[in-house]
Amino acid sequence: MCNLSDYDHLKLCANHKLTVQTELNFWHEHYLPVRRNVLDIGAGCGETAFFYLQHGADEVCCIEANSDCYSNLVENFKGDRRVIAVPFLVNSIKIDIEGAERDMIFETHFPFKIQRLAVLARNVYLNQVKEDWGSILRKGVRKLLNQ
Repeated sequence: MCNLSDYDHLKLCANHKLTVQTELNFWHEHYLPVRRNVLDIGAGCGETAFFYLQHGADEVCCIEANSDCYSNLVENFKGDRRVIAVPFLVNSIKIDIEGAERDMIFETHFPFKIQRLAVLARNVYLNQVKEDWGSILRKGVRKLLNQ
């Protein structure tokens, strides 16, 4: 298990440093086990890439759109061939990785439901994550609270 002090050498934006401080224990509980190759979309400054490498990943491909975070990401893993950094804004995601999506972790910033769109073949399903606040009233309250 890694500790907060293991992150001291990383250059992190303030909100990413706060994320590590508040979520590291949660990561240990929910982001494990880590498999050999990890795709980290929204990699920030590399805080989760570092976590994955500390817990058994051989390689992490990091996708990050924010230029400040991307600069920190590149600096944090300069010369580390295990990390591939890609400056890219992802607007849509399609995942078809022949069973490797098992135990996939995905973080959303809204409640959701998974909607089955189609059965493509035996044991091949097309699903979509749909934002689901439960009711129009609940969604309206959320919007009022976030103003």
